[in-house]
Amino acid sequence: MTTIYPQPISPNDFALKVDTRLRLHNVLEGITPVPANGVCGIILYGLYGSGKTAMSKLLPGWIETAKTTQVGDVGLITDEHGVNYSYHFCHIGNNSTTLLTKIESSCSFVSFNKSNLHYVILDEVDNLTPAALSSLKAIMNFTHVVFIMTSNHLNKIDDGVINRSILLDMNAAPTSIWVSKIQTDLASLGISNITSAAIEGVVNAGKGSCRTILTDMAAVIARK
Repeated sequence: MTTIYPQPISPNDFALKVDTRLRLHNVLEGITPVPANGVCGIILYGLYGSGKTAMSKLLPGWIETAKTTQVGDVGLITDEHGVNYSYHFCHIGNNSTTLLTKIESSCSFVSFNKSNLHYVILDEVDNLTPAALSSLKAIMNFTHVVFIMTSNHLNKIDDGVINRSILLDMNAAPTSIWVSKIQTDLASLGISNITSAAIEGVVNAGKGSCRTILTDMAAVIARK
């Protein structure tokens, strides 16, 4: 089966809403610095398959590179330093205050990153217990840690955590953005025999799920 996209490595590899891309670029350009002003979190929220986890694992490298390297177009930024970060999938057995205690302890040590920042990824953070969410809110007062969180249910996250975070809406980008993105990628592959209408049909049927859209487009390409 033909693959449209290789593994994403930069912001331009994602089809994003205009406002979401602007917020992301503002962070990477330092217009909205993180951590700063009591904000040390970034929450990527949206439906299943929207690319939240993939982007969450790239954000530490993007942020670190933006903070320590002269960058031109942040849409093309990649991790130039091999950033160190900790990743935690929040599920039953790994969603209690014990997890937050472990994170707090690890962040008390000196960071090996050039910026001296720690990066902590909490995947599906809405699965944390109420006590753990309360603990998270407390340690988000750190000024040397960036917390990157994903959520399918933003309404389940403590308001205090949200207030300390920048929100990136990963829900479906407009069809026109998806079509333009896929056309660009098809052109880079030398594929020109798939109409805009065909792409639009696949995008609309995918209902915002990157997994579904890319899988279905691969099938369209294979048939061609």
